[in-house]
Amino acid sequence: MEKYEQLLNMLMDFNESVRFAAVSDASGQLLWNSQRNGVSNIVPIEKTKATMSRSRSEWDNYASISEHVGNGLYSITSYSKIKRISIPLSDGKMLFISVNNKPMKNAKNTSYGHLVQMGEVLSIVEFVESQNF
Repeated sequence: MEKYEQLLNMLMDFNESVRFAAVSDASGQLLWNSQRNGVSNIVPIEKTKATMSRSRSEWDNYASISEHVGNGLYSITSYSKIKRISIPLSDGKMLFISVNNKPMKNAKNTSYGHLVQMGEVLSIVEFVESQNF
């Protein structure tokens, strides 16, 4: 199994709030993707591909300040229905994850406080990237 297929499978298994995960190449082209069974797209796949391409360009622009702030680890954009996470991978590829933005159990009809377990997500990414395939 290709390492990025393993990565996407591990992310899907890790947390059921993960709706969609994909890896794109350095030019933003979709290479691998996985969608949770029984979940329909909120955003059409063509718009998701365009977002991934823009995200790749933004990360390339951020690299110009990395000597001052260090390498970027991830970016989260939160919407009322979902959170979109972008994570640069070591070989120039990008990981893109879409998660539900459900309210916390005791919150009153607000979804803004739902947090993503980024430590665990980054641990999965680091584990898969360290594997020799």
